[in-house]
Amino acid sequence: MARGSFSGSSRRGRGFSRFGYRGGSSFRGGRGRGRGRGGAPGDAQPTRDDEGTLLEERFEQVKLQDEIDEKLGFSRVSEGPMKEGWLVNMHPTLVKDPDWPGGKAAVDYFFIQDDGGMFKCTYQYEPFFNIGCKSGMEAAIEEWLLKTYENTIFRITRERKEDLQLPNHLLGHQRLFLQLHFRNVADLLTVRKDLMPLALANGAKLDAVDAYAEVVQATADATMSIEIEDEWAGSTSRAGGADRDPQEGIIDIREYDVPYYLRVAIDNEMRVGLWYAVTFTAGQPAFKQLVERVKRADPVVMAYDIETTKAPLKFPDQAIDQVMMISYMVDGRGYLITNREIVSEDIEDFEYTPREGYEGPFEVFNEPDEAATIQRFFDHIQEVKPTVMATFNGDFFDFPFLCARGKVHGIDMYLETGFAKDSEDEFKSHTCVHMDCFRWVKRDSYLPQGSQGLKAVTTAKLGYNPIELDPELMTPYAMEQPQVLAQYSVSDAVATYYLYMKYVHPFIFSLCNIIPLKPDEVLRKGSGTLCETLLMVEAFRGHIIMPNRHEESHGKMYDGHLLSSETYVGGHVEALEAGVFRSDIPTHFKIEPSAVQKLIDELDLALTFCIVEESKSSLESVTNYDEVKSQIQKALEEMRDNPLHSVVDEAVCAVCDFNRPGKTCDRRMTWAWRGEYFPARRDEFNMIKHALNQESFPPKKAGGPQRKFVDLTDAEQSALLHKRLGDYSRKVYKKMKDTKVENREAIICQRENPFYIDTVRRFRDRRYEYKGLHKTWKKNLDTVLAESKPITEVDEAKKMIVLYDSLQLAHKCILNSFYGYVMRKGARWHSMEMAGITCLTGATIIQMARQLVEQIGRPLELDTDGIWCMLPGIFPENFKFKLSNGKAIGFSYPCTMLNHLVHAQFTNHQYHDLDPETGEYAIHSENSIFFELDGPYKAMILPSSKEEDKLLKKRYAVFNDDGSLAELKGFEVKRRGELQLIKIFQSQIFEKFLLGTTTEECYAAVAQIADRWLDVLFSKADNLGDDELVELIAENRSMSRTLAEYADGEG
Repeated sequence: MARGSFSGSSRRGRGFSRFGYRGGSSFRGGRGRGRGRGGAPGDAQPTRDDEGTLLEERFEQVKLQDEIDEKLGFSRVSEGPMKEGWLVNMHPTLVKDPDWPGGKAAVDYFFIQDDGGMFKCTYQYEPFFNIGCKSGMEAAIEEWLLKTYENTIFRITRERKEDLQLPNHLLGHQRLFLQLHFRNVADLLTVRKDLMPLALANGAKLDAVDAYAEVVQATADATMSIEIEDEWAGSTSRAGGADRDPQEGIIDIREYDVPYYLRVAIDNEMRVGLWYAVTFTAGQPAFKQLVERVKRADPVVMAYDIETTKAPLKFPDQAIDQVMMISYMVDGRGYLITNREIVSEDIEDFEYTPREGYEGPFEVFNEPDEAATIQRFFDHIQEVKPTVMATFNGDFFDFPFLCARGKVHGIDMYLETGFAKDSEDEFKSHTCVHMDCFRWVKRDSYLPQGSQGLKAVTTAKLGYNPIELDPELMTPYAMEQPQVLAQYSVSDAVATYYLYMKYVHPFIFSLCNIIPLKPDEVLRKGSGTLCETLLMVEAFRGHIIMPNRHEESHGKMYDGHLLSSETYVGGHVEALEAGVFRSDIPTHFKIEPSAVQKLIDELDLALTFCIVEESKSSLESVTNYDEVKSQIQKALEEMRDNPLHSVVDEAVCAVCDFNRPGKTCDRRMTWAWRGEYFPARRDEFNMIKHALNQESFPPKKAGGPQRKFVDLTDAEQSALLHKRLGDYSRKVYKKMKDTKVENREAIICQRENPFYIDTVRRFRDRRYEYKGLHKTWKKNLDTVLAESKPITEVDEAKKMIVLYDSLQLAHKCILNSFYGYVMRKGARWHSMEMAGITCLTGATIIQMARQLVEQIGRPLELDTDGIWCMLPGIFPENFKFKLSNGKAIGFSYPCTMLNHLVHAQFTNHQYHDLDPETGEYAIHSENSIFFELDGPYKAMILPSSKEEDKLLKKRYAVFNDDGSLAELKGFEVKRRGELQLIKIFQSQIFEKFLLGTTTEECYAAVAQIADRWLDVLFSKADNLGDDELVELIAENRSMSRTLAEYADGEG
């Protein structure tokens, strides 16, 4: 028996509603609607005819906002000496202009200074979008636009950008776009409403020949005579462009849905969380980033939580329930305001410090009624002027409740604090970032859904158990035990404050350093949107025109059948074993001597790969190569002798000038396509479509005329066809859909502009850089503590450790999203092939690793990007190569063994790099897929299935050497709802898997717990009280509808 060491190896390449505009908070791209739901400020276009009155109202709102900003500490600065400031927020606004009644678009930038002072400055910038024209018609279209929209378009410029969708763009041809500039966003939306349908309709008429003709026309040398029989192409196009209808020459529209403030931030490299030197020229500010200033400013942070009355067994009702306590912390000091109308006695000042480092000295204000309670809170906000407001689920409970109760007493929360509900039903302010920590928990904490409440998060992240109180007891306690209720109330504020300061603040502001969105949106947007924003930045820097959002095509056919849906086959997940696997219990391994001999034969190659490829060093600089090699070889020999111890297609290649015999730029890769289609054949499909064409359908608007099938939108037609075909297939074929999986080949162009992969690579490298700096500052902290340096140096080192750790985590968050982003609905850079190739290649690598591991150890579970395995204790593990310069290269042989294998079989030897000076491509080998080691761990528990010969995927528990739980996947104890009986049973049984010195003793310890709960089941809980029994067999369920709606559905 060989004693096993356990390890897991994983592969890691791994504006307010009170305004007349929304402030650009939405990313949804509209298709030619005047309301412009594309996210630019001004989305909510007015519907009244009295434009003059609306303008006055809009400017009044801007004026009111400026007054509130000033009251809360941010006065506008437009002249004077240079100021240094840390950018904390940015919001679009409108500036009055004597030359233009509609005003000019601008962005307010909010800064914090070293001395704690604050100011804002307003940067004017022209909003714009781009239109693509038929070659040679630019002048005619420009003239027509300026004539038609004389009082709307401010100016038109010509911009050459690289269009990656253009055939044969690799020759370096940049497409010419007309850039339409406007004075404000309302004007932009007016013109966009007219031009978008034109561009979409004209673009749809173009076929491949037209598109290629455009390229030839634009790239042809003056000496070449090219004749293409097409009415818009050929040598006559330029001369004849003026005679054509300019409207027919508009064939593309780009970057029309980029939110205004984001557009300004991208074009001017503005990022929240960085230091800037601000200078002023004729009222217009100029910004210069102070790269040398790394340490963040300290904004005033307030975290608050409210307690309210409620009727028994009901959720608090804003109309009748009251705020009885408001607890909050400001920069480490705590405050509690009580409503003595509800609370039976005055509360004295007290301290709530649940754990060292989480101090909470609380000053108490006992107010006579609810109005005074709310007013005291709002007054304190005006006094301390916070720039960050932290809550836990404040968007949907605390803020709405406070706002509603304030209105009852005639207190306007917006006028008092600047906070108001926006179009996304979220509460935001110009001067103060609203950090709802619940949003961070849901997206970035990696906590399971059942552990996302404040209490569970506090336990997991802050390491202490907070005070808990049954919601049903809160209102009675206000009268009977107000001191207990006060302790509970402040516990939530303390937890929210320290959760924000320790995790959310560094993480979100680190992301703000690299993503040009305001903090409210960096916190709330999905990771796919953050990814796309990053790609938009890199596209701008690379002079690449951004593609429009991907739209699903309708009516796709497969082999004569209408496709219901199509996707790619995801990663390979497989459970291989079930049982208890521990590093301290002897385990049987079936070792294949030939596989170990192969490792010995390839040992020199693997070690050379580790030194040269992985560590980027030279073989000559290693001074102990033979010593390390002999240690590994000796262990392997003992095992051997004691075995029980960018995606294109052929059409794109066809029109490419680089498509020549012997080309190496077309790397062909396989991916698995999966399609669901209706079993009805094409003739049946045509029959159903013909029947639909004979029918009439309800009008789009009430009272309008009935519509024919052809008058419906593509989405409506598709939905009707799918429904009718589904019903027909169910009747005739006795099934709704068929599924087909097939391997497809995609051509990855090796000459394509690599900006996407370069973006990912830069972020990966920058994350490694921050991880290195994180380690450096940890060493610095150890040095400072060892040398008993001043407390200021200790604090400085601790802050830098948090800074660099949060930066590397923020980069990890983005890196993990690049793969999923390409299949996101509406993604600009959408590619099913890319996602499919990534999955199939990853699955192939994992399966290859499994084939090797099962010959030298025991693979236990395959995940999409990793393999859990158990290796013999004798297997060579960690070693160090000593270098001649005194440094050392540490490496893990199991990783090197697998990475060498991957490098040999999956390296891309066709990678092309373009030299921008010569225009020539250099070919080199490229591989950035590496295994990393997780572990070793003490134990892994994999449960068996209830069915014979079946194993459960993604369901296991992993323990660290100290007995703590390292990972828990797939068990009910992590989930919301589920029987309490099962949750308690699982929480009790897991720790027992570490008892005993043999497998038999381990199972016996586990069996004792199982027997106890089996007795409860078999005896039907005879020994339990009714309350205890109900708790065990009840499930928590959240109702998304009212009880009456459920009853109606069942009746």
